[in-house]
Amino acid sequence: MRLIVLALATALTGLTAPLQAQQATVFTQAEIDSAPACGKGRGIEDGTVQLCTCKASTFKRFVWGSGPYSGHSDVCTAARHAGVIGEDGGVLAIAGRPGQKSYEASEANGISTKRWGLFQSSFDVMQAQLAGQAVPSNEPVLACTGFSADAAPYTCACPEGSDGGGSVWGSGPYTGDSDVCRAAVHAGAIPATGGKINVTAAPGQDAYEGSAQNGVTSSRWGSYGQSFEVAAAASSVTTLQGACTTMPADAESLICVCAENAPVSKSVWGSGPYTADSDICTAARHAGAVDAAGGSVTAIRLKGLDAYAGSSANGVTTSKWGSFEQSITFDRN
Repeated sequence: MRLIVLALATALTGLTAPLQAQQATVFTQAEIDSAPACGKGRGIEDGTVQLCTCKASTFKRFVWGSGPYSGHSDVCTAARHAGVIGEDGGVLAIAGRPGQKSYEASEANGISTKRWGLFQSSFDVMQAQLAGQAVPSNEPVLACTGFSADAAPYTCACPEGSDGGGSVWGSGPYTGDSDVCRAAVHAGAIPATGGKINVTAAPGQDAYEGSAQNGVTSSRWGSYGQSFEVAAAASSVTTLQGACTTMPADAESLICVCAENAPVSKSVWGSGPYTADSDICTAARHAGAVDAAGGSVTAIRLKGLDAYAGSSANGVTTSKWGSFEQSITFDRN
């Protein structure tokens, strides 16, 4: 159920030696030109990415899951489901992921996938970018699939119907195996019709509280070793300021500075996301985005939540609160 794949002895049919996973799936022209045909997603080792190519097809082969996909799924049909390729096919990157306890069915881009139970390996699919080639600003670098701690922070795109995806645990941060797009709808980062989001890694939590927000109900969970947070991909330029206070009303994101040994007794509501009127430096200490040495932090505005849970972390205790119109989280890039 959780994040990085069990290595299998069997190699993916027709693929070359695996390439090391990287934050952006960037490849040389020679690598792209020599990409072999895709098959099923078995045998991709932990932390590796492989290239393969899909021909134009009706994409009718079996796929289980909604991202990540089970290792016995057809790669090309999964890539079409994820929106990584169109009906004309193309070259794509496949990333090995861990086996899951269950795989949720969904429909996207004209492809319907099936449900499955436990399977020993999974994979995600991503666009393959040519080295030295800029990605158009109006196109996502990749379609959102399972959370990747190795790639974070990253921007990805969620499809229409993102409120109907897989399971979500927590209320922000979310467990590392939660459905990224459904978590984004829950957090208010995107509507159910989808959109681009920023995904950042967060420390594992001792407990995750469930809640109902924006038409999505998340579940509670106990201790888990990896978390993530989601935010809308900012459409305006980051505001630059000096010392941090609270989030300006007109800023979608804010870079500011927390002083060394800044007091951590100022008011903060929530456990991430936090209410937008929370003290930024105290919230950043609680989130682990900055330590006692201080430094620069990047706060990102999110949609408000129906409720905020208080907690203690990193020497900071935050308070609970009810509904608030705006929230903040932190970019750990």
